Amino acid sequence: MAPGILQEHPAFLIVNKPAGWLVHPTRPDGTFTLIDWLREQLPGEFLSLVSRLDRETSGLLLVARGKENASLLGKMQQRREIHKTYLALVHGRPPESGVIDAPLDRLGKHQPSLIYIRQAVVPGTYPAITEFKTLGTRTHPDHGAISLVEASPKTGRLHQIRAHLNHIGFPVLNDKIYGKKDEYFINYIDKDFQNRAKIGRHCLHSSKLEITFGSEFITEEIGIPEDMDHIWKHGRGDCPQSPDGQFKG
Repeated sequence: MAPGILQEHPAFLIVNKPAGWLVHPTRPDGTFTLIDWLREQLPGEFLSLVSRLDRETSGLLLVARGKENASLLGKMQQRREIHKTYLALVHGRPPESGVIDAPLDRLGKHQPSLIYIRQAVVPGTYPAITEFKTLGTRTHPDHGAISLVEASPKTGRLHQIRAHLNHIGFPVLNDKIYGKKDEYFINYIDKDFQNRAKIGRHCLHSSKLEITFGSEFITEEIGIPEDMDHIWKHGRGDCPQSPDGQFKG
């Protein structure tokens, strides 16, 4: 599946990134990335990623057009003036809604970890807040109880939604880093891992983006992607949720 430009504003683009695409090069190996694709669509134009998504995460992101707009939108991002909402499929039955207020930092700075980028709740580190609500819960033949969750990060920490949902006991489906032992991820990235092709991507999708730019209010929303919808539709029946919850680190 190829990316798509959903909105073209004079100052920015709203882009739909498919799962499996890197947003920019991470090593000089010639991998064709989202920013490469965009520069092919708009040759000669200065383009800069305002928001970024992990390789396996699908959905909406913002791309600035021109250096001045890149600086302006970057500052808006730092001030949390660009609002993003995600859909996630998670294990278990989370509360109907809640706020996860728990600081995050790289786990390896505080205790041994084989995964350099793994984040964890560590008291006294970087503030991180995620609001969520549970849209439904079903029983899946392979995964057991699964839930569809809408999550809104109020801060912008690395892997924030994935780390926070794992922290409260409801890791994202097919997440190779959170909710499993370090060795699982190490085995997964090993080219000799026999079942690698059978494991789907982690079920996280950037579904809604809202921004007030000058006097304009601009929003874009896309529904659950086909692969996540396939998993959800194979679940049966709704299960009761827990009461509303607050989760502190």
